[in-house]
Amino acid sequence: MADITAGRELEVELAARRDGIRLLGQLVAEGVAGAMTGLEERDGDRLRTVVSRDLEINERHRQERERGIEILAVSHPTGQALYAVFGLLLIASELERMGDHAKSCARYALPLIELSSRPKLDTILRLGHYVEEQVRDILEAVTSNDFRRAQDIAARDDRIDRIYHRCFDDMVETMREHPEWAYPGANLLFIAHNLERIADRVTNIAEDVVFLETGRLVELG
Repeated sequence: MADITAGRELEVELAARRDGIRLLGQLVAEGVAGAMTGLEERDGDRLRTVVSRDLEINERHRQERERGIEILAVSHPTGQALYAVFGLLLIASELERMGDHAKSCARYALPLIELSSRPKLDTILRLGHYVEEQVRDILEAVTSNDFRRAQDIAARDDRIDRIYHRCFDDMVETMREHPEWAYPGANLLFIAHNLERIADRVTNIAEDVVFLETGRLVELG
């Protein structure tokens, strides 16, 4: 009876950790959205909010990490439960780094909102939209324990890469034709790079979801 109770308590704790991951991921997705909206609408308050909320992301990550380590130390999970604990710890770390990238996007956007003239934003805004979509979709895969969906989401990273390279090429050409836009163009390139890195970490999380559910290490990139 004690073993059954312990098992049930562990299941409840793992469910709580998935909820914690979902909340952490929501903050990251909101950060990406806030950075891109702030850039588009020249909204400095929104951009500064993205920067400041990274502290909340860091704190939530710390809490999830400590709780996960406590589960390992106290409950001594084995088999599938052990994979789940390690998988969720890995996912939390990826989300924390994604929050750093979203913060960087906002920081690079802040100097651009006061400029009277800047390059077109169509491609980078489209990139941001798809990256936010990837983040939200992978969170659904995590919370629903759906490793096949995670694999499908990772496969969409090729679309992100194509848009990123298009954004990079277009911006370099724009800077060549308009030297006066070298500064905003460079900042936009840094924003695009951080968005692409977030998408790469979505793929890492997809690999973690597969490990969490199957115990197998796979390369989805």
